[in-house]
Amino acid sequence: MLSKIYLLPFIAIASSILLGGYMLEDVGVPYVSQGGSPLFKIHLYSYLILMGFGLIFLFDGMKGIAQRLGSYYRFWLIALACNVFVILYGFAIHGSSGMAYLVNTFLAPVLIVPLLAYLNDNQKSFLLKLIAYLILLNSLVAVMEYMLHFRLVKVDFQEFSFFRSTAFLTHPLNNALITVSIALLVANKTKLPGFVYMLIVALALFAFGGRAALAIFICAVSVSFAPMLWKAITQGIPDNKQKIALFMLIGYFSFWAGAYLLVESGITERIASKLYIDGSASARLDVFYLIDQLSVREWIFGASHRLLESIELYLDIDVIENYLVGWIFTFGLVGAVPLFVTVFVPLGYFAVSGNYIERVTILSFALVSITNNSLTTKTPALLLLFTCLYLAKSLRERLLARQNSHLNSGCSHA
Repeated sequence: MLSKIYLLPFIAIASSILLGGYMLEDVGVPYVSQGGSPLFKIHLYSYLILMGFGLIFLFDGMKGIAQRLGSYYRFWLIALACNVFVILYGFAIHGSSGMAYLVNTFLAPVLIVPLLAYLNDNQKSFLLKLIAYLILLNSLVAVMEYMLHFRLVKVDFQEFSFFRSTAFLTHPLNNALITVSIALLVANKTKLPGFVYMLIVALALFAFGGRAALAIFICAVSVSFAPMLWKAITQGIPDNKQKIALFMLIGYFSFWAGAYLLVESGITERIASKLYIDGSASARLDVFYLIDQLSVREWIFGASHRLLESIELYLDIDVIENYLVGWIFTFGLVGAVPLFVTVFVPLGYFAVSGNYIERVTILSFALVSITNNSLTTKTPALLLLFTCLYLAKSLRERLLARQNSHLNSGCSHA
């Protein structure tokens, strides 16, 4: 039975990207709209992951899961315990309202890692490639949407003063967070040269209108490639000269194609006209004014229903553009601290055990997530990030183990 478990994470990951909230609404599933059964508020990927975890728990037990996860098991267990606590606490104070958010955004990312641990190396590598191509597809759709000023999926949120692409992942800022968080990890997993992949992603970030995300992404790319550039300058590039020349030619045409898109699509006008603190940026600063409205009891247990319903009176918008403030408002410190642990204990583990690119990616995610409210909504951002980080770490460790095995074998023969 467990030999077929690999299908579940593949379908879950694909559906998390391709079946965004408004895509589901278009096919008649009341995923983001008010009303309807709470069961419809939980995404397909969450159901698949819950089913998969249930199967491995039934057939292998926690001891088997611990053996598969290795050193990550303790951190995973802490994240799972904190997540379950917040779900129970949230149900006690809010009822079933908002429970789908905790399942989709936090529980599914935690539970998918044990499923990934049961994949073999070929399946892990293929899943990373699948994510790379899906993010590339989402980015290409975003650029085309912006150029045509036409959205692939009908959306239902307050219109911006300028056009923003939504592609498959529902909201522009949610798109920006996911794209920045994943792109560096998977840029070398497609047939495209890495710099072409990065250029397409950068154009998509223009189309999403995520100014902070774009700035952080450019910095992350610069920091990531700086050591390789320095090595190339000081030591040269030990590779086929024809291959290098081909990459340079592709890079040359990609640069001019990107420049053409920037000029002709009007994206540059959007950036130039928004290089100041507008209403969107002000909302991210004004959100801290809400903190002053909390009593000591509300700090601990969450804001009263009266205050939660009065957010628009204080901010002129009905959402809190900072997930930390949003968590405190909704759950108080009693729930916000465990949620913080659920997210950043696993990320801390991956940062410590990861390589340079993975650390830059985690830092980028932490910075971009502060600039919008995606983590206070139902989003697959953590699901995709945890998946990529775990798969990259697992494949790297297996490669090192094989190399050490060959070295030891060679020494023994000698």
